[in-house]
Amino acid sequence: MMTQQTPMPRSVGAAPSLSLCMIVKNESKTLEKCLAFARPHIDEIVIVDTGSTDGTQAIARRYADVYDEIVWPGSFALARNHSLNLATSDFILILDGDEYIEQPAAWKRIRESLGLLDYAAMLLPVKNLLGEANVVEADVFWQERILRNHPDIRYMGSVHNQVMEAIAAHAKQTGRQIVRLDAEIVHTGYALSEPEMVKKYKTRIDLLRQEYDHPRSDIYRAYYGYQLGLIYYIMRRNEEAARLFRSIDYSKLTPENAYYTRLLGAQTEMRLQRYPETLVHCNEMLALNPREPVGYYLTGIALIRAGQTEDGMLMLLQSYTISEQTGAYIRFVINPSILLRHLTLACRGIGLEKQARAFEALSAEGAYDPQVVQTYITALQGAFARASVGV
Repeated sequence: MMTQQTPMPRSVGAAPSLSLCMIVKNESKTLEKCLAFARPHIDEIVIVDTGSTDGTQAIARRYADVYDEIVWPGSFALARNHSLNLATSDFILILDGDEYIEQPAAWKRIRESLGLLDYAAMLLPVKNLLGEANVVEADVFWQERILRNHPDIRYMGSVHNQVMEAIAAHAKQTGRQIVRLDAEIVHTGYALSEPEMVKKYKTRIDLLRQEYDHPRSDIYRAYYGYQLGLIYYIMRRNEEAARLFRSIDYSKLTPENAYYTRLLGAQTEMRLQRYPETLVHCNEMLALNPREPVGYYLTGIALIRAGQTEDGMLMLLQSYTISEQTGAYIRFVINPSILLRHLTLACRGIGLEKQARAFEALSAEGAYDPQVVQTYITALQGAFARASVGV
């Protein structure tokens, strides 16, 4: 069942047009926020519903220029490509129902950038909100989200559908550009309670397992191994996740995906209280990217739980220092309140009660001056350095 409004014709020489293409299912809690932010900046909204039962359809119809309902085809790529086939603009923006672009400045950059060069695609930063209970409060990564509307650019993959391979082939053939554009997408789909996370992602296991068992190449096997491990981790199937993270060929992953997989592996082994195995993953994280604070944080926790409290403390201090570096790009943003709580426990564990109380007070405040925290941390680092040389 499809409803469609006829798009307004564009004059010759007009700025490039932009369609928002979405596939949705049971997104009534979040969809309106996404569409309300987008509507003033989009020429055409295309929404394909794949079987909602919570009233999502009514919200979608209020905003969509093109709306269709289909039976779930068993593949995210097939559903996504159906939405792309309905779009009529020059470019396509991809958003999910639990995502939004809030800042008017971001929308302005998107619209102004479309006419500057001959693009195949643009990568936008996607900020995954992870909830207040996580030590990593946000995960920021770049993903291809604005695509030229061309029949060669289509998705592949039943679950974690991929489009970069098609984009790269199109760019090579046409000479069109692939660029990064700083226009942040906020994704809320991971900021759920644990039961909600399990309910949302458990349906993907069979599809992911099929992709993992029958990959098109070793690269795809490694990628779907990482994604399957992530679902096992979310569902706390820890032994299965740990086995998978130990067996993946990390050389076949991109450095970014290899780092994230090691992060998941370290957290899984820590749940299982296997700290030597945790440190194996942590060491690989530090080798892959020494600028990410979460590698130092997890190393610090693993060392403390293995009885090496002072070495662990130094890692936690380094984690906070890197987190607060001005202008540094950090993918995994550390939750400072949780880090301060661990610093409190670490100080108390080695008899530094005065410092423990200071960190405890800051953590309790919730809102605190990072410069004050850094002053405490610098003093502790100096004390450890003097102790190591016998001063």
